[in-house]
Amino acid sequence: MSTNIPADTEENEKRVRAFYEATVPGHREALRGLQAPHVVYDLPEGMPIGCGHFEGLQDVLERFLTSFYGALDVRFIAEEFISAGENVVALGRIQGKTRKAAVPVDVPFAHVWTVREGYLQRLRAFADTALLAHALAKD
Repeated sequence: MSTNIPADTEENEKRVRAFYEATVPGHREALRGLQAPHVVYDLPEGMPIGCGHFEGLQDVLERFLTSFYGALDVRFIAEEFISAGENVVALGRIQGKTRKAAVPVDVPFAHVWTVREGYLQRLRAFADTALLAHALAKD
């Protein structure tokens, strides 16, 4: 049975799947090798932590990930992937707890990735920011 999916599309989806596998604590070092050094993250302005525009892996690591994982002990569980050429959409949930008071976190997300030349180049993230803010307000 032929699926007629271009090889690049399949490879791009594999890269995005590998990203979510690497968000598991203890495996996060692999995230560096999956993303381009000049990766761009665009995160919703309503995010209670780590919102806005980030350019470059160092900026993502220092300004976003440090504050995000400093406040939340979570992982991103991608449940569905929709791939079209260089774009891969991941639908899933952010699950875990807040760090201070261990308030449960279970927030749906949609991430739109752009993959070129074998690297994740851009992330446009969408999440229920009100649920994150609510959990952190209880923290």
